[in-house]
Amino acid sequence: MKRKDLFKDGVRSVFKFAFEKTDDVTSKLKEAWLEEKNPPSEKFLTPVTKISEPKKKQKKKSKLFRTLSLPPGATDHFFELCTGCKECVFSCPYSVLFPVISETSGKNFPFFDPNAKACHLCTDWPCINACPEGALLPYEEDETPKFGKAKGIGEHCINGKTKEKTCDACAAVCTIEKTVNFRANLPVFSSSTCTGCGMCVEVCPTYPKAIQINTLGNIQIP
Repeated sequence: MKRKDLFKDGVRSVFKFAFEKTDDVTSKLKEAWLEEKNPPSEKFLTPVTKISEPKKKQKKKSKLFRTLSLPPGATDHFFELCTGCKECVFSCPYSVLFPVISETSGKNFPFFDPNAKACHLCTDWPCINACPEGALLPYEEDETPKFGKAKGIGEHCINGKTKEKTCDACAAVCTIEKTVNFRANLPVFSSSTCTGCGMCVEVCPTYPKAIQINTLGNIQIP
């Protein structure tokens, strides 16, 4: 055999081997591709639990208005009539009223906190007379406002510590007769006559205060 023919046969053998191996590789790749295209058997599938959307947290109601009261003479339609002019706030001689901004309407509405500063139950009701919109109306003769009711806290009271009637500041300041009484030297407040004005809280000499005003309930500001 000539050297030239031997070289050709050698090259031919190399290419034949390469082509055969290439066919094997191609076949394996094709099989792998087909396996990827076909889904695996159901017995190998793991059930997937549907992920539920996180629950929206409910907005907690603010505790802010649990201790606040509307001004004297507030009508049932107070929030509809009040324009937020603050005339009642400016007219109060004891600076008891203050404006609170509504997050919804942006209006200012007057309030007071009987546990912080008391309504002095003015006989001429300057706050009511200052209202230009009729949101605050005068009381009938012998009628008194109702902001809430006072409650004594015996463990804070001086009398509870001395076991004697050492202090009667709450009874002395109350302008309504027979509203404050004493049992075992501790003050008890009448449900029928207590206005919840906060005067007794204001003069109570202890800290924490031995009296708290429970207002009429949460106020929903529109």
